[in-house]
Amino acid sequence: MAFSTKEAWDNMTKNGENIVIVTHYGPDGDAVGSCFALAYALKKAGFSPKVVLDNYNDKLNVVDGSEFIFKGDTRIMPIDLLICLDCGDFARVAAPGDLFARAFVTINVDHHMGNDGFATHNYVDTTAPSTCEIVFSIINPFVPMTKDMASALYLGMVTDTGGFRYSATTPKTMEIAGKLMSVGIDFTTIQQRAVYTRSKVENAIFSKALQNLVHMPNGLTYTTITQVEMAEAGADYSDLEGIAEHMLSIEGTKIAAFFNERPVRTKVSFRSKEYEINTIAAKFGGGGHKFAAAASFESNFDEGVAAVLAATERFLDA
Repeated sequence: MAFSTKEAWDNMTKNGENIVIVTHYGPDGDAVGSCFALAYALKKAGFSPKVVLDNYNDKLNVVDGSEFIFKGDTRIMPIDLLICLDCGDFARVAAPGDLFARAFVTINVDHHMGNDGFATHNYVDTTAPSTCEIVFSIINPFVPMTKDMASALYLGMVTDTGGFRYSATTPKTMEIAGKLMSVGIDFTTIQQRAVYTRSKVENAIFSKALQNLVHMPNGLTYTTITQVEMAEAGADYSDLEGIAEHMLSIEGTKIAAFFNERPVRTKVSFRSKEYEINTIAAKFGGGGHKFAAAASFESNFDEGVAAVLAATERFLDA
């Protein structure tokens, strides 16, 4: 880790009483887990942090942090320090811009490649497979690890590593997971619900994604979900988790690309086991990790899909 955990903790605890924690749009397990874990740690340190969160998938409620979620008017909430977790790009921060403008100090804790260092203090470790692993390293020396804290951290670690299956998982990751388990968390329930359980709506949209799937001879596997298909299934964006990962498990797949139509935008999620597909995502204003990346760009959906497929095929040909 290229930064001092003491410096990070000091900056989180010595820059005012009014602390607000935010993350990215459509929070996943790592976003939710890191927000709640840090909130619990700051509470232990004597603060009353507030978490500003988008709606997230119900299966992530396997851990609780509802006491920290702020549901009022953010325009009038007091703020001294803003901490942004698990967000590699300022444009993806799910917080009203005035919060950044009003905060005296901002902190950015993240693990994504290409993080543009948008805060006053930036604690980024691209070798970490999850932001929760970084948060653990920051808080563990300074507050006693509770079951609530450990459960939230485990949630983020197990979801961002696909149940510790992804190649980014390290011996350090497993060591930290063991320490969290030793606190007495219900790790089997967290993993089963957050990683492997699908709601009826998730199954409906997952089934549609499989119906639309195309596997090309060059190893590119892709599928699409339109806004109409989302509405017919009664799905929202949080129900799309895991589709790209599943495509990567299909025999012969070298690169998986999942396209989702958004209002006047095309969203694409890439996965690969061998190709650094973050370079493709970057061509469309996105980024992420070497083998897991995404981009969202303004376009007609059919045209956006065609443009990304052409770029991906050129990448494979090269």
